Amino acid sequence: IKVVIIDIQMSQKLTETKIKEGKIIYLIRHGESQGQAAGSRGTPRTDPSLLDADLTRKGRNQANEIDSLLGEEVMSSIQLIVSSPLTRALNTALVGFRSRPQDCNIIVRYDIREVGSKIPENIPRPIKDVLKDLSYLPRIDELDYHTFKPEEWPPSNNVSCGSKKKKRVISHSRHTVNDSMRNFLLWLSQERAERTIAVVCHYNVIRSMLGPAIHPTNGIPIACQLSDDGELYVI
Repeated sequence: IKVVIIDIQMSQKLTETKIKEGKIIYLIRHGESQGQAAGSRGTPRTDPSLLDADLTRKGRNQANEIDSLLGEEVMSSIQLIVSSPLTRALNTALVGFRSRPQDCNIIVRYDIREVGSKIPENIPRPIKDVLKDLSYLPRIDELDYHTFKPEEWPPSNNVSCGSKKKKRVISHSRHTVNDSMRNFLLWLSQERAERTIAVVCHYNVIRSMLGPAIHPTNGIPIACQLSDDGELYVI
């Protein structure tokens, strides 16, 4: 699989047969974060001030452009938005989908926070602190952060989600997907009725779903098809 920039129009040209066989998923890496930009400002990414870092100005602009990248037709077709609980992802979701249909919910899934490195920007904060910091954003009161909230959040060990999970191989993409991501994809495919879904998450999370050949760019949607058995394909 080789994807750098996704042509959103490709997803609009899917046949009705393909759409009936699965769902359309738009994977979106959050806008540029303060952690990403830290090096250019002379700040190490290990600086404690970058705990659960928010977006930069450039990142906010990238989030603002998501609706124009997707286009009016795709935006109006999205029935559900799922976001990581980290500040940079929630900010991107709320800004990027501010014009979402009135009945389109944003659900926080705590199992799609960034995986891998335990640098401060990847360490979560209490969700109420995040919501307080983002309280100026439109329609934040519609956010469903309760349904999937773990009993202990943030987790006491602060180990990146899925990093110690058993792994299984999904043969269609010839890469390994950890159980956490596999269960998330099965939830989307088998437990949700919505047919067109946007997922706002992180670089390593997207790569864990699609494989190491994918290099997600901040704020650029990746159009995918999700089969009924939870297998994800780039369109």
